[in-house]
Amino acid sequence: MNGIRRAFVVLSHAGPLTPDFPLADLPGSAGRLDILCRCATEAFLLSHGIRRDVLLYLVIRGRLLIRLDGRTLRYLNPDERSTAALLRKAIAAVQGKEGPEWVPSTPGIHARWGSLSDVRAELEGGGHSLYVLEEGGEFIRGMELPPHVGFFLSDHKDFSPEERELLGDLPKVSLGPHSLQAQTCIALVHNELDLREAGWVNV
Repeated sequence: MNGIRRAFVVLSHAGPLTPDFPLADLPGSAGRLDILCRCATEAFLLSHGIRRDVLLYLVIRGRLLIRLDGRTLRYLNPDERSTAALLRKAIAAVQGKEGPEWVPSTPGIHARWGSLSDVRAELEGGGHSLYVLEEGGEFIRGMELPPHVGFFLSDHKDFSPEERELLGDLPKVSLGPHSLQAQTCIALVHNELDLREAGWVNV
């Protein structure tokens, strides 16, 4: 994962496993796919460009993995509907496929069947230091963070007991005193790391 400095892993507990969902009802029939679309927007989009040093993994119901890679990502726009269309293509691409190989969809987006542990192993194998974004963790402003980091966060539901067990040994990081939406957490992490890289914040 040369060149990737930041990674985010969003756990979706109700997202679709098949592509037969309407783009007009992302919060309902698509199992809160709107949350994942907003996470993709915050992970990659700048005012006039795309963050190229970012990976975003979507773990849907602990079975389906979608990976968005900023180095080659194209066609990502701010509106949720077009982002959902990209994710639907990725879900369609993996139907009927088996094995651990990533299946390409549109540029920069791949999918495969797998688990949260597969994502963790891939990130650790790529040299990322991993953290869990959760209330009650250490406030990020006072933490020293290495250059290559990955953050796990959940959608509108809490981590499941199985997810907590798998991630239980990772340091917990808090972004403030209030519970925030997933996409806001991604935006705040980016802002914190941007400030540090620009020398505006010293830790």
